[in-house]
Amino acid sequence: MKKAIAIVAVALLGLGCCRLAAAQTAPAETPPVEIPPVQAAPVEKPSVQSAPVQGNVIYLGREAMYSDVNRIDRAIVTECQLPQQQAELIEIAARRAGLNIVRDEQAAKAGNGRVLQVEIVEAISSGNAFIGHRKMVVVKGRLFEDEKEIGSFQGRRSSMGGAFAGFKGSCAVLGRCLETLAQDITMWMKYPSENARIGE
Repeated sequence: MKKAIAIVAVALLGLGCCRLAAAQTAPAETPPVEIPPVQAAPVEKPSVQSAPVQGNVIYLGREAMYSDVNRIDRAIVTECQLPQQQAELIEIAARRAGLNIVRDEQAAKAGNGRVLQVEIVEAISSGNAFIGHRKMVVVKGRLFEDEKEIGSFQGRRSSMGGAFAGFKGSCAVLGRCLETLAQDITMWMKYPSENARIGE
């Protein structure tokens, strides 16, 4: 009986020593290190240089008429509708640039406030989709303030049709000339001057 008690006591003592040794050799738990959140560098927004916007309304007629329709090839006059296109494209380009432009025939004729007059002087359509386009449009214009002229310009643009020119008709290529001229006229309207040359 005493022998059995002694064996149990030795066993319990050994178990306690093992637990103590394990507790001493086990690595101490290190508290978790808090990593501060990474702050992203501030993103610089590109500064937008807004062009000076003309506060006054600029009136434009419904069409940029031909100066002399007899100088324009009959096919261009009957098929291409350049006067309507040019006025529309000027309005679109000017509004995109922040100009307060209104196409109003009566207001343009009345002459009150600012009025832009644009005429198509020449339109040349040589070549075609097969041999290559060679188109050109010449325009002139005047800007008035209460019927007093404050600027004038003449501009020219030519085009060979750009990409996929072989699939474009003559009127479409002439329209490319008008679109570029509309952008030229818009830039001039921001800083109008007398006898300016715009375009090419």
